[in-house]
Amino acid sequence: MKYCLFVLIPAALCAQSSTVTINVDINGHRVESAPSVTTTEGDKTILNQSINGRLVPKEQTETRVLSETPTEKVTETFDRKFDQTGQLTLTERTLTTEQKRTDGGTSTNASVYRSDINGGMPEVERRQIETHPQGPGSTESDVTIARPSDNGGLQNVEQRKILTTTGPNSTHEDQTVYLKSTNGDFVARRRTVTDSQKSNDKTEASVANYETDYLGHMALLSSENTTTVVSKDGKQEIERNLYASASDGVARDDQGGQKIKEQQIIVRTPGPDGTVTETVSVRRPTLAEQTHLGPPVQISETVCTGKCDPGKP
Repeated sequence: MKYCLFVLIPAALCAQSSTVTINVDINGHRVESAPSVTTTEGDKTILNQSINGRLVPKEQTETRVLSETPTEKVTETFDRKFDQTGQLTLTERTLTTEQKRTDGGTSTNASVYRSDINGGMPEVERRQIETHPQGPGSTESDVTIARPSDNGGLQNVEQRKILTTTGPNSTHEDQTVYLKSTNGDFVARRRTVTDSQKSNDKTEASVANYETDYLGHMALLSSENTTTVVSKDGKQEIERNLYASASDGVARDDQGGQKIKEQQIIVRTPGPDGTVTETVSVRRPTLAEQTHLGPPVQISETVCTGKCDPGKP
């Protein structure tokens, strides 16, 4: 186990949490996963997994500021992935430059470099994000994504337009994704509309996902509604209902609108010793009753100890 030594790192910069998840298989047996340990040291976060009683790295993220002025900030982020034995398998480096404009908007350029089998780290993606204020609490963002082409170099392959409106207790986001067609034009292919409304201890959120159908029209593909209630002792109770054009095991049907696919019941309970326990149960319709949910079945229980986020154990 890794310990934080104040002689090396200030205590305030070092935080550690340990997580164990118990899954329930189809026979109702409880199967405990190997514990994972997350350590945060300043701008570095390390996720370790337990293998045969010893901790080996699984993921590592490190961000540092290369330069910063009142109008520009340049950061460098390294994301490293490891295999089950702790051997490094993939490294991604993201170089991001964010500039503030006089109109209150921002211009962000990010280049992603990824390690390859030849030992190099070529650029695999470039993103340009232009954000413009549209009035009080409203912004519009234009995103352009470029990736390597067959002819070498980078070419624009995706565009996104994001409209965001934020109120005192609400948010609304409308994002449309445009992909390049065979003739080189950008055509709307996906759209996601997200809304969130908070009232006292309750938060209600909804997500609607649209995609173009076989006629080329934007049609509702799936949606979800989530209600989160936080009690005074910090306990969170979340009910999430997932809808789709058809339930699992049933052919997609354009008639009858969205059908309930699954209901998730998530309960996060903080303990007096700083632990956070999360239980996840699901309710699903049967083939015989597509409009009615069956009884709840617990599928997992996760216990976090140490420096745990009550919202994300």
